[in-house]
Amino acid sequence: MIKCIIIEDEERSLNRLKKMLENFESIEIIGESKNGDEAIDLIEEKRPDLLFLDINLPEKSGFEILKNLSYEPLVIFITAYQEYAIKAFEENAIDYLLKPFDLKRLKIAIDRITERKKLLTKKILDNINIQYINKFSVKDRDIILIIPETDVYYFKAEDKYVFLCTKNQEYYYDDTLKNLEMKLDPEKFIRIHKSYIVSIEHIKKFKKFFVRDYILELDNGTELKIGRSHLNYIKNKFNF
Repeated sequence: MIKCIIIEDEERSLNRLKKMLENFESIEIIGESKNGDEAIDLIEEKRPDLLFLDINLPEKSGFEILKNLSYEPLVIFITAYQEYAIKAFEENAIDYLLKPFDLKRLKIAIDRITERKKLLTKKILDNINIQYINKFSVKDRDIILIIPETDVYYFKAEDKYVFLCTKNQEYYYDDTLKNLEMKLDPEKFIRIHKSYIVSIEHIKKFKKFFVRDYILELDNGTELKIGRSHLNYIKNKFNF
């Protein structure tokens, strides 16, 4: 079953799409929204497999919604404007439906989603036995140090470089945060910002900072800002 959310501000288009989707047993609608800010909160809460996403929406565009999410759902754009097609596929959209589309055209999009879901499932199964790294080698002048994961407080990205940070030291680490995120055990490390991956073991507390911002404090006193696109996921994980 593919769980989906529809983000569409036109009532007539929303109801028409919902009616059309009744023809597909593999699709389950778990939510709907008519504006950008509400959509982000709903998506982060429900974490659907698929979005049917309009582009021109109140408060935030469809593209802005995607930029503010902490994960990458599958996306089918639904819009009356052909000129956004190139940008949509740059955002890895599975399909781009121009209103008004018919059931036949929608089926093509659903078939593409089904095939992509199968590929993703196979990839996950292929990686079930992945061995997460728990020791990290860093250079300190002419010495290569081996740092256990329990000594790692966080990784940070600055410009084009990544640094491994311990309680009171930091070392250049030859990798990217994107690669690291896949190599690290998600039960021990968490991405809190585009520039930070943090050791869960060393998290001490969260502090509210202005209206919608939070700061995370580690047990060595280091304070790191939580990115807004990661905040809902972190709130759900730590129940606050």
